Amino acid sequence: MNQNDHKSNMARKSSKMKGEDGHSSLEYLPDDVLYVILQKLDIQSLGRVCCTCRRLRNLVEADFVWTRHGNKKTLIQESKWCDKKQKIVSTQSECSYKEKVRLSYNWKSGVFTSTVITQNHVKQMPWLQYNETGLWASSEQNIKCFNTKRQRSSKPLHTLSGVKHDVTHFVLKDDSVIAGCSDGSIVSWNKTSENPTFTYKVHNGHVHKVDVRENLVFSGSADNTVRITNTDEAAENRVVKVFDVNERVWSVAASPDGRCCVGGTAASTNETPPLVVWDVESLTTLCYLGKQHKKGAGVYDMKFESPNLLLTSGYDTVIRLWDMRTHDCVCNWVEPFDYAIFCIQSDNNMAMLAGTARSSMTRLWDKRKTNPVGIYHPPCRRRDSPVYSIAHDTSRLFVALDLSVHMLDFSVKQ
Repeated sequence: MNQNDHKSNMARKSSKMKGEDGHSSLEYLPDDVLYVILQKLDIQSLGRVCCTCRRLRNLVEADFVWTRHGNKKTLIQESKWCDKKQKIVSTQSECSYKEKVRLSYNWKSGVFTSTVITQNHVKQMPWLQYNETGLWASSEQNIKCFNTKRQRSSKPLHTLSGVKHDVTHFVLKDDSVIAGCSDGSIVSWNKTSENPTFTYKVHNGHVHKVDVRENLVFSGSADNTVRITNTDEAAENRVVKVFDVNERVWSVAASPDGRCCVGGTAASTNETPPLVVWDVESLTTLCYLGKQHKKGAGVYDMKFESPNLLLTSGYDTVIRLWDMRTHDCVCNWVEPFDYAIFCIQSDNNMAMLAGTARSSMTRLWDKRKTNPVGIYHPPCRRRDSPVYSIAHDTSRLFVALDLSVHMLDFSVKQ
């Protein structure tokens, strides 16, 4: 190519970057150059760019354009631990990063609409679980699944029944629902069935919490024990192991990899540790967590974010993050109103949600901050109910009170 041809090509490329009036236009820049420009803009400017043309609007939708803004916000994620990839991964239903940034303003400001999912005639302690099917809520001897896509309360999609005593706690595992009951029994249903597939009487008292890994059910009870139950039909011994802690067991959780089990006690004496860790393979005690604890600092709820990270909450009004490799508390967050924390959830990232024992109050926490980000009260006649259970996705918070279950929707556009 000679020098004249090269100059003519450059002239043609330059002319393509100009509009009809001869001035330069963003519309004619390549995508990679536009992305560099968009990453420098603030949120208000990005909103104005979206209104210019379809091409720029599509470019602005890219997640990495909003990463810089999202790093400063408390974003609610939808993620979970993946055993196959050995890391925390996002769920398929998660919204765009741009939408998360928009929703973060509503979560922080407490802007939401409220819907009553279901109501109870008498005071109860409901437990919630949420998945792609809908919202699952316990109610006396039943577990009901509700469609959360409708704005008005409706009849349940499914009702699991067939037990004689109250359902105290339950978990969702693949196509099954496994629950603990007030008579000390462990019950399992298929998600689409009405009657239980099995019922095993394993405890001598009220079952407070259950957890499941593979074919093993871990349960903590008022009979001062944590028990491991084998649900395999071919199992000779139904109860694999009984761990006696000489104290009421309020909570229990198994690590995602199934290697260890943690029991949270009432810690009513200085001698009883609030957390006990057992090795599932050897069925022996590994260690005690929180030895320097106050009397009555019981652990009411806990959640494994990964095999190495455990969140706990309870009567001493503190949320703690434990490193299971060193068995140390690496961080803690104190409830400002000195309320006991009945339940805790997290997005396996930076956001945590905690339900308190009074005022129907749920708090949003950011692990990077010492003070809570948001506070939420479902609109109801009486606000002195504890928050017994919570569930969430990117834009909604589900709250279980003694007489009702509420859905708080933060997707409102201001």
